[in-house]
Amino acid sequence: MRVLVISDIHANTPALEAVLKDAGEYDMIIHAGDIVDYNPY
Repeated sequence: MRVLVISDIHANTPALEAVLKDAGEYDMIIHAGDIVDYNPY
């Protein structure tokens, strides 16, 4: 099982999308904190 662990997005949606694309295949995402769409990064 491949697990992708991310945190501290701080509404940086372009960076999040890049990480998800570059990560390849994964079975589960664990987001360890801070939210999307709170304020501009």
